[in-house]
Amino acid sequence: MILAYALVFIASLVVDCVPVFAPPAWTLMVVIMLKFGLNPYVTVFIGTCGTVCGRLVFVTFIIPWFGEKTIGEKKDADLKFLGERLSAKGWETFTFVFIYALLPLSTTALFTAIGLAKVRRRLVIPPFFLGNLIGDGILLVSGSYAIQNLDDLYKGSLAPKSILTMAAGLLVMLLFLFIDWREWLECKKIKIKWKFWQ
Repeated sequence: MILAYALVFIASLVVDCVPVFAPPAWTLMVVIMLKFGLNPYVTVFIGTCGTVCGRLVFVTFIIPWFGEKTIGEKKDADLKFLGERLSAKGWETFTFVFIYALLPLSTTALFTAIGLAKVRRRLVIPPFFLGNLIGDGILLVSGSYAIQNLDDLYKGSLAPKSILTMAAGLLVMLLFLFIDWREWLECKKIKIKWKFWQ
C-alpha cells in the first residue's frame, strides 16, 4: 500500500517536471488509485504534494536552463507580462493562481511565466497547492465514480439535465479559452480572441 502511494507521488512529480504538455497528474492518480484500491482523499493529497514538488523542480531548474531557448518572442513577452502581474503582492495573485489551479487546465504556461519572470515562490505555491488539491480532488472523485459506474452514466447521458450540464461546462471552458486575458488584466475590458492558439 505504501509503495502504491509512493507511486502516486512519483508519477505526479515526474509529469509536472516535463516542460511540454504532459498528461495531467490527476489522470495518473485515478489509474493508480483504481489499480491498487487506494483511498481517494489520501491519494489526492499525496498526488498534490507530488505535483507541487514537480512544479518547484520545473520552475527552479528546468525553466532557467530550457525555457528561454524554446519559447518564441511573442509568447515570451506574454509569459513575462503574466509573470510580472503575478509578482504583485496581495489577494489578486492568490486569487488568480487559486482559480487557475482549480480549473482542469495545464499549469505549464503559468509556471513557465513564473520561472521566466522570477516570481517569488511564496506568493504562488500556497494558492496553487490549495487550488490543485480541491480541483484534482473533485476530478479524482468524479473520475473514479464515472469509471466505476459507466453503465449508469451512459443510461442517463441523453437526459435533459445531463445535456444542459454538459453544455454549461462546455460554455464555461470556451469562455475561458476565448477571453483575451491580457486585455482584461491591463484594461479591465472583456475582449474575445477567437484564435486562442496564437
